[in-house]
Amino acid sequence: MKIGILNAGNLGSRLARAWAAAGHELVIAKDGEDRKIAPLLAELGDKARLGTIREAAEFGDAVLFSVYWPRVEAIVVEVGDALDGKVVIETMNPLGVTADFVHFHDLEFMRDSSTAEDLQRRLPKARIVKAFNLMAAPALEAAAWSASPLQPNIFYVTDDAAAGEVTRGLIGDAGFKPVKAGPLNGARQLEQVGVLLHHIADHEYGGDADLIRLALTVVEASPGPIVRERVA
Repeated sequence: MKIGILNAGNLGSRLARAWAAAGHELVIAKDGEDRKIAPLLAELGDKARLGTIREAAEFGDAVLFSVYWPRVEAIVVEVGDALDGKVVIETMNPLGVTADFVHFHDLEFMRDSSTAEDLQRRLPKARIVKAFNLMAAPALEAAAWSASPLQPNIFYVTDDAAAGEVTRGLIGDAGFKPVKAGPLNGARQLEQVGVLLHHIADHEYGGDADLIRLALTVVEASPGPIVRERVA
C-alpha cells in the first residue's frame, strides 16, 4: 500500500519503520526541518522518500495524520483537497501548551468534541479513523513488548467501515492487535482514556517518566465467567 506520513515525529517515525518493514511504500513529510528525518530516510533506503506535506498527502492511499495539535489548522491549509477520499489515520490528543511550553490536556475542548471529530469537520471528504493515540512513541514498537505477558491493543474508531478495515491491517502490520471501539465520536472516550493513563502513571507508577511504559489491553476471561445461582 502507498502510505503518506504527515508528520514524521516520534510516533510517525516508529510507524514508518514498521510499515516499511511490512513492504509498504512511503512518502514521509516533516512539519518543520527536513534534516531531522534525514537519519530515518537513510535507514529506510528505497522503501521511503522525502516529500512535502502536500506531496505525502497526495501519494498515500492511506495517510497517517500525526500532527502536533496546535498545528492542525496550518497543516489542513497546506494539504488542501489532497486528502479527499483518502483513509486518514489521526493519532492526536488535544494537548494545549503554556507560554513555558508545559503541555496539558484541553479539558474544556474535550467536554464537547475530539481531535478526530474536529479533523473530520475540517476535512469533510476524508475518511477519518482515530488510532494510536494511547501509546507513547517509545512503546510503539512490537519489540518493546517481546517479554511482556500481554500485548497491548490499539483501539480505533471510525464511521467508515472500509477505512476501519484498512486501519486494522496497518495496526497488525505494526505488530499490534486492533480493537474496534465504535463510531468516530467514540474518539472522545479514547482521548479521555489518555487522561486516565496520565493519572495512573502519576498515582500507581513513578509519574510521567513511566507513562512511556504503559498501555491498555482487553483481556477475555478463560475458561470464562463463573456463574453462580442468585438467591431471589
